[in-house]
Amino acid sequence: MEGGDGGGDNSLLKRRASTRFFKGTAAVKPPNFEGDGLIGLFKHPLTLLLLCLPFGVWSHYAGWDDLYTFWLNFFAMVPLAKILGDLTEELAAGLKNDVLAGLINATFGNAVEMVITVQTLRQGLYDVVKATLLGSVLSNVLLVLGMSFLLGGLVNLSSSRSVKEPESDKFSYTIVASEKVQTFGIMGAMVNTSMLLLSCLSFSLVTVFKSLLEDEPSGVIQDTMLPISRTCSLIIASAYVAYIVFQLFTHRAAMGEADGAGAEEEESNLSTATSTALLCVFTLVVAFCSDLLVHSIDGITESSHMGQHFIGIILLPIVGNACEHAAAVRFAMMDKPSLSITIAIGSSTQIALFVVPFSVLVGWAMDRPMDLDFGALNVTVMTLSVIVVLSMVVDGQSNWLQGYLLCAAYAVVGVLYWHVPDHF
Repeated sequence: MEGGDGGGDNSLLKRRASTRFFKGTAAVKPPNFEGDGLIGLFKHPLTLLLLCLPFGVWSHYAGWDDLYTFWLNFFAMVPLAKILGDLTEELAAGLKNDVLAGLINATFGNAVEMVITVQTLRQGLYDVVKATLLGSVLSNVLLVLGMSFLLGGLVNLSSSRSVKEPESDKFSYTIVASEKVQTFGIMGAMVNTSMLLLSCLSFSLVTVFKSLLEDEPSGVIQDTMLPISRTCSLIIASAYVAYIVFQLFTHRAAMGEADGAGAEEEESNLSTATSTALLCVFTLVVAFCSDLLVHSIDGITESSHMGQHFIGIILLPIVGNACEHAAAVRFAMMDKPSLSITIAIGSSTQIALFVVPFSVLVGWAMDRPMDLDFGALNVTVMTLSVIVVLSMVVDGQSNWLQGYLLCAAYAVVGVLYWHVPDHF
């Protein structure tokens, strides 16, 4: 009887446990920080970069060069993005409802990108908006996935983690020189890649249609392109809703099949009220810093060799995804490639099918002419990148050579956009 009661108690505790998901996916993850309450929230070493925050604000109002304002706010945004992501996960976990947690994660998982998008739209920098969103997709599917496959195929990372004494964790690295091939679940990777191909199709068709109107007056082009883009954005957003229903309801178990997906759940470190209040505060801080960052872009492009396309496609995606990038690589080295793919491709899916339509619809609400014409070069780069990734994940296996090829492809993209003029 005692054993049965104990089992019942454990079952009850598990039902009351909270669940965290990798952003944009239904794969369960552990909490991002150790300890309880606010102290645990700031334990990560990246929080030291918050020292850049007051200097970044001061540099703007003191009239410093835009170069200082840009880089100080850039580095300050990295830990702010992590804290905002942690708070989103804690709010979702505190609800103690897997469906609500998944919905919150699927909606606000890329809150930083959404905030930067709104602030950039306010400044009328539509090319930067498109470049940033495109860059977020490319950095995930090429750089993050490539580094995960590369280091996962060469390095074994083992851990002697103690739940009771997390500070005593010990990690050991082993270099693997030959014959290492990692395997992962195909369904999740293929579903996400198919969704990315859908977004490529939508952006490409709208861009090609724009080219057919080149001989028309600019007013006619805008009057035609904006309704098309807004209608297509609603359709793409509906596809994202269907994707959420698919991964959270109809095929939850299949989409949740990832290394460590069955890990033991833990209680939320913060109450729902505290998480909500802090989420609002840090969202305002991120909005303020991103506004200063966007204001300095024109100045930094004039005083340096970096163009708006390079800043948007290469630099700004680092702000919102640095911690997720590191996590994906770490999981790959721990022989959990499914989690790495979940982080990389799942986050890209959320950007392409949710944040991009969001930017068009918000521009509509703000009376800003944001459309889905990403330009022939951008849609070509994105489409070819997704096709290359599809060829890498279709067999459910990965090795270090595939990772190197993806990183090489990202390097080619970086060189290309370094030389793209601002008004291309």
